[in-house]
Amino acid sequence: MIKKILICTNHRANLNNPSCAGRGSQHIRETLSQALDNNGLKITIEESPCMGFCDVGPNLRLVPNGQFFHEVSANKIASIVKAAKKFNAN
Repeated sequence: MIKKILICTNHRANLNNPSCAGRGSQHIRETLSQALDNNGLKITIEESPCMGFCDVGPNLRLVPNGQFFHEVSANKIASIVKAAKKFNAN
């Protein structure tokens, strides 16, 4: 089974509505990719459209059937990598 991480990169045209892209999800994607590589994890990161949690973005999810992460920032990368290691081992 292929395991991957989906990260929302949805950008809303109306700047008054929150979006993951507007909160830096592209930078988070790059930082997470580097952290996964540094830990020897071969997990693909794919951009995803809206996950429906715009108010608590940026959002990502381990798939299939894995954990959601909300309000992702650089200081949460270590905990995401830890979860990804466990997820990848199953």
